[in-house]
Amino acid sequence: MKKDQFLQKLSNINEATSVTGVKYRDIKITGTNIQFIREKKSKPESISIDELYEFHSSGMPINTVVARSYISGRVQSPSVAILNELNQVPVVRYPNGDSTPTIRIANDPKKSGPDDKIKDETRFFQVFSEVIGPNFLLSKSVGRPITSSHIFLSNNFKEYDFSPSIISCYSNLLKDLKSDNLFSSESLSHFLDGLTLNHPIIGTRIIEFDEEQHFTPARMDTLKRLSGIVQTPYIDSYMDICSDIKYLQTEVFKKHRLKSKIQQVPKTFSEFTDWLINSNEKSSGYICEKNGFEFSGGRIAQRAYYDSLRDTAHFSPKNPNMKTPLRFPKKEFEDIAKCQFSKIPLPTIKNILIRILSEKYSINLSSA
Repeated sequence: MKKDQFLQKLSNINEATSVTGVKYRDIKITGTNIQFIREKKSKPESISIDELYEFHSSGMPINTVVARSYISGRVQSPSVAILNELNQVPVVRYPNGDSTPTIRIANDPKKSGPDDKIKDETRFFQVFSEVIGPNFLLSKSVGRPITSSHIFLSNNFKEYDFSPSIISCYSNLLKDLKSDNLFSSESLSHFLDGLTLNHPIIGTRIIEFDEEQHFTPARMDTLKRLSGIVQTPYIDSYMDICSDIKYLQTEVFKKHRLKSKIQQVPKTFSEFTDWLINSNEKSSGYICEKNGFEFSGGRIAQRAYYDSLRDTAHFSPKNPNMKTPLRFPKKEFEDIAKCQFSKIPLPTIKNILIRILSEKYSINLSSA
């Protein structure tokens, strides 16, 4: 298996279980390592991707005894669990000599098969890669992870060297999100969905495929602040989705494992957190406290803040020649196709994507 294909399969793993039943969660690629958290632990640990790939390619049995010869540190058991899980991930076919996977077009989208196990985000970026050309896209979904060498994306807005007007915007935005402004300056580049580099038409841009969890009252507050800063068509359309009470109840709350009902869309994030406290929802990782947002609902606020940093990263002089991000809400594809994203045939996703690029963003790839 080529390393690009190995990385593509690795990026689709979220959790794994050892042969003795120990679970490893929050598995993700972070630069040259793959990170995970052990069961009953909270501190992330890392495994070298190069070591893991060498172990996988050795042809030796996948067990902890053999792993000691390839994997440094005390992470042999999770390495074996992850490789065993990786061997269950469907193989994505590659074109001759190309390091990026092509999409496989299913004749019958209702027919069960390997594609059913692929995440919506992965399906989107496989199509996006084909539409713009594989050499221009970085994304963990296509086995080409994004690192801090590709883009400056700190979790601290003060480090971007923004203009005074944008700094003022963030000061107000973070007040809306009830933040204490205590950020670690950690890089967020590896959390990006996608990044185009020097495309002849699209240029260099952040590319985001936004699922249900991004359309919250916290995101609405940030969009209101950003509407006077970021000139892009998605601001208004995203505010419309955030204002959709039915979508909030049936999809957004469901994604956050919230069971309580709300009568109307909260006017502010603060109003939402008051409701959240009074609803007595069970605490979970979906609404837990986070650094900079030490309150119930903090994870929701943090996501909205991180989305805002992506919205404005192109204004930083540390990201020269970067253009305004392109955002694609999953809901827009589902509304056009009138079915769940996972059921939309790949050719249809491609047609909708080209239509959105042309009609919303005035990007015509036929001239590339």
